[in-house]
Amino acid sequence: MIRQAKGDGKPHTVQDSIPFRNLYPDGLCRLDDRLFSKTIVYEDVNYRLAGPDDQRDIFERLCDFYNGYDPSIGVQMTLSSRHEDKNGNLFGMDAQGDALDDMRMEASGILQMQYERGNNGFVKSKYVTLTIEAENLPAARARFSRIEADTLNRFKVMGAGARVLDGKERLALLHGLLHPEGGQFAFEWDWLPASGLSVKDFIAPSSFEFGETRRFRIGEMYGAVSFLQILAPEIQDRILTDFMDVEGNLLVTMHVRGINQNEAIKMVKRKITDLDAMKIQEQKKAARSGYDLDILPSDLSTYGGAAKNLLQDLQSRNERMFNMTFLMLHLAPTKQKLEIAVSQSASVAQTHNCILTRLDFQQEDGLVSSLPLGLNRIRIERSLTTSALAVFVPFVTQELFMGGAAMYYGLNALSGNMILLDRKQSRCPNGLVFGTPGSGKSMSCKREITYVMLTTKDNVIICDPEDEYSPLVNRLGGQVIRLSPNSRDYVNPLDINLNYSEEENPLALKSDFVLSFCELIMGSKTGLEAIEKTVIDRAVQKIYQPYFADPRPENMPILSDLMAALTAQHIPEADRVAQALDLYVNGSLNFFNHRTTVDIRNRLVCFDIKG
Repeated sequence: MIRQAKGDGKPHTVQDSIPFRNLYPDGLCRLDDRLFSKTIVYEDVNYRLAGPDDQRDIFERLCDFYNGYDPSIGVQMTLSSRHEDKNGNLFGMDAQGDALDDMRMEASGILQMQYERGNNGFVKSKYVTLTIEAENLPAARARFSRIEADTLNRFKVMGAGARVLDGKERLALLHGLLHPEGGQFAFEWDWLPASGLSVKDFIAPSSFEFGETRRFRIGEMYGAVSFLQILAPEIQDRILTDFMDVEGNLLVTMHVRGINQNEAIKMVKRKITDLDAMKIQEQKKAARSGYDLDILPSDLSTYGGAAKNLLQDLQSRNERMFNMTFLMLHLAPTKQKLEIAVSQSASVAQTHNCILTRLDFQQEDGLVSSLPLGLNRIRIERSLTTSALAVFVPFVTQELFMGGAAMYYGLNALSGNMILLDRKQSRCPNGLVFGTPGSGKSMSCKREITYVMLTTKDNVIICDPEDEYSPLVNRLGGQVIRLSPNSRDYVNPLDINLNYSEEENPLALKSDFVLSFCELIMGSKTGLEAIEKTVIDRAVQKIYQPYFADPRPENMPILSDLMAALTAQHIPEADRVAQALDLYVNGSLNFFNHRTTVDIRNRLVCFDIKG
């Protein structure tokens, strides 16, 4: 049924409260006839862990970030903390039908509990929405192409990855914000013509209720929008971090728009003129009353000095003036929890000498202004210089939360989030574990070994000088090989696998290993001499001939065969190498002079060398 909309200018449907005309597949949003916006998502930067010089560098680049936008571009910084229900197995520990399935179930449960207990129940995201005016859609796209490139480059300079959200991603973002209680987002562009619906119909909540003056209702959740009164003369750079540490569904929004530099200078000069006029009036009063002309009200002297310093910053330093509106949107399932969340944020504001004030009779406009659309209907502004604005640093620490076969490496000390990393996807996958005694180095290694065995098909080789890994290896079904003079376990260093590689010669690979082995046992600082390498290679070629002719285990050569082949050459260099091998053939380390008696084909092998 087609109904004619009322002409009173008030929203009569949920869709009417979402203030944009259309949203296109490339992510461009048309707010009205001439107003367009785009949203960019950016990653975090290791700001808190950085040294003072690096922090100062990030701060200066953030100043350049804001200075790069002229007054015709509106900038909306959005920091979102939303609770997302993650159902199912997040950690890739599905049952595999082996003896480790019980461990997989237990480990997966522990990780799931860590995920839900920490801050990972709340997904923190950062966005910047840019707003411009343009005559039409093609003109808006042309201008945004330049603005996007500049913005992405500024984030790159700060070390933060960033990308432009396409239309579906922006709709998914709006859907998540407008459905704080959760809900599946389903949308495809080709659904629109057949359904006769608009994009708003796919993101609109079930209901809005703005009947109360200081809060509203969205679906089954309650919300409240507040604005920040900045009273402190100086703000610490961790204020945004402190706000985002408050647990709950929270949306922090900063609407920023630059002021024309000439107009800003004129405005400050007018303020200085007004203060000087007030100063003259006070001096006239002092003269008539017989007081000292230099005695002036303290506020007048303070404001006069601050205004002159501001004028100097605008004229001689790389400072600009901006108008900024700071909003906070809290969402909670009950009124009581909503009031608790707002009071917690108000306490954070108080610690920074600011006041968090609830919007009265403007909750709908506050909600609209909080959505990452680039539209600001709350004209409660504070004028700030570039440096004062950049103090609101949106960066804390980079997160490592990869999916797939990622391993658990603990918790982020700053954010409290889990660290999940798949090192094999890194350009340099090697790793070292450092720490003071008792700090958990071995525990970290044991945990990674466990997760490798539970979630991958990789092989694990352990060299255990303190006999501390044997219980874990036995529980995981691995092989413990004890190498000592009294051990019955033997590993033949001359074992060769004929199927090691189809492209390379196994004998050449083994010869290279034996050369390295002999160089190590001879302890030469300059390495093996050319003749020594020759006699070793010649001996290796000889001792493997019987095995290649009849590849049975009893034909596998051992170190005594290598020593005999060297001695048979009757060359001083060969005799010198043979004498070095004597410790491993006839001496106290002769447990290397045996054929292998253990299964080293196990996925998990631990060499216990404690002796």
